[in-house]
Amino acid sequence: MTRRLLSAIIASLFFLPVAYAQDFRGVTPGYTLAFPLDFYFKDGYRLQWWYFTGHLYDDAGREFGYELTFFAAGLQRRQYKSAFGVRNIYISHFAISDVNAGRHYTSDYSDTGAYGFSGAESDRLRVWVDDNVLEGSVSNMHLRASDKDRTLDLILSPEKPLVLNGEKGYSRKSEDSPDIASWYFSFTDLKTEGRLSTGGKTFRVSGKSWFDREISSGKMGKNQKGWDWFSIQLDDGREVMLYMMRKADGSTDRYSSGTFVYKDGRYRHLSLNDFKIKVMGHFNSKKTGAVYPAQWEILVPSEGLSLRITPLIADQEFIAAYSTGNHYWEGTCKVEGSAAGRAYVELTGY
Repeated sequence: MTRRLLSAIIASLFFLPVAYAQDFRGVTPGYTLAFPLDFYFKDGYRLQWWYFTGHLYDDAGREFGYELTFFAAGLQRRQYKSAFGVRNIYISHFAISDVNAGRHYTSDYSDTGAYGFSGAESDRLRVWVDDNVLEGSVSNMHLRASDKDRTLDLILSPEKPLVLNGEKGYSRKSEDSPDIASWYFSFTDLKTEGRLSTGGKTFRVSGKSWFDREISSGKMGKNQKGWDWFSIQLDDGREVMLYMMRKADGSTDRYSSGTFVYKDGRYRHLSLNDFKIKVMGHFNSKKTGAVYPAQWEILVPSEGLSLRITPLIADQEFIAAYSTGNHYWEGTCKVEGSAAGRAYVELTGY
């Protein structure tokens, strides 16, 4: 299969707002998530992912951000049949933001899994795409990734209980249909230790990571263009997840929402009425011509939060030429205002 054809298939799975396929299992609010089983690969769904971002520091205080993601995209049998019995496409995106150097590095991979170079297992926590690997247990996750002279080798362990986003893990994403939804759960505070290499140097690092797991068979709504997603980790021990589903006319889908996590691990759902996000600046990409938001004011009045989110590196655009074929901005940011901390922001559809 050529890279161009593979990218076209993946793009249709991720981004085209069409009716979702009947030959995939649906996501409904009545399902009770089961752990650790739902951490593992779940067959029969159109799209699922394991998503890690984090903020790391070496012994001298040098700061890094990282993104490591794994996707399993199911193929519709009536659209594509393979003599090798391919049922899924596996994708991984890897990025390092070297804050002190002001540099952002990315790499992406995709593979059909036909020869064992990628895959995901349903009876244990193991997902791999080329040299990028997630394995271990829910309480002790091991991440490895490499590209040229950049490598990552981390151990992550949760400091807080698992968070079920939406309604007990059922996260609706569109006004068009309740079927446009995912099961969505997170570890918002993962103690992280390991090694990171870049520029010919290896650093012993530690810090915090954020993990998202989503399982879905729906696509975006017919009028949706993309989303803005925020994972905010405050120095006082609180975390906030917010996402805005954007429509083509510039308005926001009313099923945009979030989750507020307290110091002791308790959490509550945030509806669109519970928070406000105001764009304060923009970044113009010279590589793609995209214009992304670049600074935000975020208010959560019920929690007394008034935050300003600013990228630590202006250009943290990810051009996924070898996998999904799209471009997006995802990067590490500083948090100031009524509380301080760090955040990761993802911007798609620009």
